[in-house]
Amino acid sequence: MLWMMIASFFILILLGVPIAFSMGASALLYFLIEGLPMEMMSQRFFSNTQSFAFLAIPFFIFAGSLMIQAGIAQRIIKVADSMVRQLPGGLGCVSVVTSMGMAGVSGSSVADAASTGSVLIPEMKRKNYDAPFAAAINASSSVVGIIIPPSSTMIIIAWLADLSVGAMFLAGVIPGLIVGFAYLGTTVLIALRRGYPSEPRPTLREFGRNIRSASLALLLPILLVSAIVFGVATATEAASLSVVYALLVGLLIYRTLKWDKILFAMKETVQGTAIVMITICASMIFTWVLISEGVPNMISDALGGLGLPGWGLLLVMVAIMLVAGMVLELVPNLFLFIPIFMPIATDTIGMDPMHFAMIMLVTFALGMFTPPVGATLFISCFIAKINIEDTIKDVLPYFLTGILVILLMAFVPATSMWLPGLFD
Repeated sequence: MLWMMIASFFILILLGVPIAFSMGASALLYFLIEGLPMEMMSQRFFSNTQSFAFLAIPFFIFAGSLMIQAGIAQRIIKVADSMVRQLPGGLGCVSVVTSMGMAGVSGSSVADAASTGSVLIPEMKRKNYDAPFAAAINASSSVVGIIIPPSSTMIIIAWLADLSVGAMFLAGVIPGLIVGFAYLGTTVLIALRRGYPSEPRPTLREFGRNIRSASLALLLPILLVSAIVFGVATATEAASLSVVYALLVGLLIYRTLKWDKILFAMKETVQGTAIVMITICASMIFTWVLISEGVPNMISDALGGLGLPGWGLLLVMVAIMLVAGMVLELVPNLFLFIPIFMPIATDTIGMDPMHFAMIMLVTFALGMFTPPVGATLFISCFIAKINIEDTIKDVLPYFLTGILVILLMAFVPATSMWLPGLFD
């Protein structure tokens, strides 16, 4: 019974059961009630791991972890510091620009929030910035980690929607930069209103020295995306090469990467990959049940029955995804909504699937810093030593700014489609 599966899913979430186990257990209940063979469930659980594209995920996680362990975050922070510290709320601006730089290195919003926040949040508190504001900046700006390529999340979307990984990477560049600069502007406006200080302007020599120090790290995303776009390597091959690059830079050039740090990066990779893959497998079973019960068609018919124009239908889908992003994690949301909303966007509205995929990615990214399940918000509040509810007032301006960016992307397709179109 479908309703029992959905009810049990939400009950388990309310009880605090991790999302992957909630989806898997509720799907198991459906199989037991319907008398379906357990072999079918196990087959669908493990068959989803047999994708060559998914091999890129552990390599990207490993490369990003190696870069962070090699002290790349500190180098990028220095570059960001020499670029924007003279603006109002200088340290807050440094946090935003650092997240944009780290996005191209780690490909993970959670990793960016932890590595950047552990350095800048205590420093902002020391200079009398409000702790909730410091946490809000770190939590919100770090979401560009999954929008600016390379991004493991983009690989999952490309696989689900049957899109090119290279084109997805290109499509994420401009939206990621728009989100970053929009949050930078939001930070400046808040700083002006609250009277947060700016820092002394850097010298040209200091700026050049910091750029040279981080140049090899900042070069990595350019090399990766170029290799994939120009057909030199697949996403998986490029991801494995990024590990080699990170090892060479960390061991031989920066000489900050020791064997204990490499082992720690391996441990992080195993844990991160396991979390992502078990969520993918559980999500696929749950999604299969929904599709077999005709839920996507029911939702499509219901939305179509509203009689809205295409733009109105798009806004309704964005609103639904914003709410879903607040209560569910990113990967399960992708597995739930891509099969449902992608056909509506492409067939009913007539949107390019790449365009809608980017809107979906940015929309769900906002959920990463909104309560109650925002991963980057949890990390930032932990570092700042405050409660999540303390940040709501400070997170709200960034959430509203993110919505404005989504609307810009929705009604100006070139924000997502112009760069991939250059390489068609």
